[in-house]
Amino acid sequence: MEQHQQPESPAYVTMVPKLNLGIFFCYNESSEKLPVSMVKDFSFKDDKTLLFTINYFPLTEEIWRVFAGELHLYKKGIPFSVVLHGIAIINDTEKNLVQFTIQNAEYFEQMIISDSSVLSSFVKPYIYFYRKGSELLSHTFNKKTLSDTLSKFSSNN
Repeated sequence: MEQHQQPESPAYVTMVPKLNLGIFFCYNESSEKLPVSMVKDFSFKDDKTLLFTINYFPLTEEIWRVFAGELHLYKKGIPFSVVLHGIAIINDTEKNLVQFTIQNAEYFEQMIISDSSVLSSFVKPYIYFYRKGSELLSHTFNKKTLSDTLSKFSSNN
């Protein structure tokens, strides 16, 4: 007698409830990615379908009712994030209920370097130096300052 095993649920099924916060994006007719709404409180219809409500929806995309979308899930203090790609269907326009069919999932994990490691003691001063140097350069060479300097230089000649 053969035993049939149930297929394992994808990893995002357990990750999404832990994160429980994300930003929903949709693609318009020009294939531009538009941020739509911050999303909380997701529920799974099945392993491939996520249900959630949104506060706002772009009028041009609301007419379509079916479109490509992305859901970026993250939460401060949790060392991983998930990006779900799929097809969104507006189920209820009055309640702004979206049914999101997941076609692809990307997982990102944050590496945590403990302060007691030797590598950390070598890298930390350089990261601080890099941040301060990049701040200095970005403020020094911003567009307005550079154009003011060039105009002053040209007026002196």
